Amino acid sequence: MPEDQGRPYFVVGQWQGGGDVDIWHVEEAPADPGERADVHEQHQDAAEETFSSVNVVYAASPQAAADQARREARETSDRIHRELTHP
Repeated sequence: MPEDQGRPYFVVGQWQGGGDVDIWHVEEAPADPGERADVHEQHQDAAEETFSSVNVVYAASPQAAADQARREARETSDRIHRELTHP
């Protein structure tokens, strides 16, 4: 979702494979890009310890952010599958 269609959210979770993602935490990200980068780095450092990831998605609400992250995970999984099976 383009930036002008929602607020930035951090979505923290673990990709389970096949496009499934176990979302642990969603929070609105700071609007300031520099502050957002700092907070993202803090979340990323913590996420690496648990083999998870942090994504920034743009959405209208925390639930919409979680849904967007799940959609993006499925799309990425589908794209990878296509590339591996039809090089």
